[in-house]
Amino acid sequence: MNSLKKCFHSGFTLIEVTIVLFIMLLMTSATIPWMKTFAEATKLRSAARGVRDLLEFARASAITERTEYAVLFDIDNGQYLLTPKSVLDEANDGTTGSSITQISQSLATSLNEDLENNTSESEGYASRTGGILGVPNQIPETLQIVELMSPRSTSSGSVGTDYVVFYPDSTAEDFEVYLQGASGKIFVINVTESTGRAGVRQINDTEVEQLGLTIKQSQ
Repeated sequence: MNSLKKCFHSGFTLIEVTIVLFIMLLMTSATIPWMKTFAEATKLRSAARGVRDLLEFARASAITERTEYAVLFDIDNGQYLLTPKSVLDEANDGTTGSSITQISQSLATSLNEDLENNTSESEGYASRTGGILGVPNQIPETLQIVELMSPRSTSSGSVGTDYVVFYPDSTAEDFEVYLQGASGKIFVINVTESTGRAGVRQINDTEVEQLGLTIKQSQ
C-alpha cells in the first residue's frame, strides 16, 4: 500500500517543469539559427551546382555539335541562359549590352525563322537542347550574383551582362561566377580555359578580401 501511495503522489514540481522548459527554450534558440544557416548553405550550393551543370552542358554541346556556345549572365536580374554564340553576336555585336530578355527573344525569333525555312541548323538546336536553349534560369531571390570575371571584365567591376564562350576543341574562356547568400557566404563557379570544365567551391573571408569582392547586403 505504501508503494502504491508513493506512485500516485509522485510527479514533477513547478520548479522542475520550469527548468525543463527553460532548457528546451535554450536548445530551440540555439538550433533555429543553425537550421537557417544550413538551409541557406544548401540553397546556395544547389544554385551553384545548377549554374555549373548548364556550363558543363554548354561545353558538351560545343564539342558534340562543333559549334561555339555561350552562357550569358545578367547580374541585375539574377538570370542566366544558354545560347549559340552566333545568336549572341547578332543580338549585340559581341558586346555585353543586351539583357537576358533581349537575347532570349532574339534566339526565339532566329529559331522560328530557321524552322520556317527548314534549315538543318535549327533542327540541330531543337534536337540537342530540348527546352534548355534560350530559356532564362533564375537565381533564387534570396541569393545574388555579386561578380562575374571574364576576359571582358574591367577594374570597375561587373555591370549588366557578361558571358562565357565554349569552343568545339573542348576549351573555353576563363570565367568565374560568384554567388552570395543572405548571410554573406559566397560560392564561386569557375570555368578553366584549357579544359572548359566547370567547378564549384565555397570561398572564405580571406579570399573574399584578396579578390576585392564587395559583400552585398540582402534585400
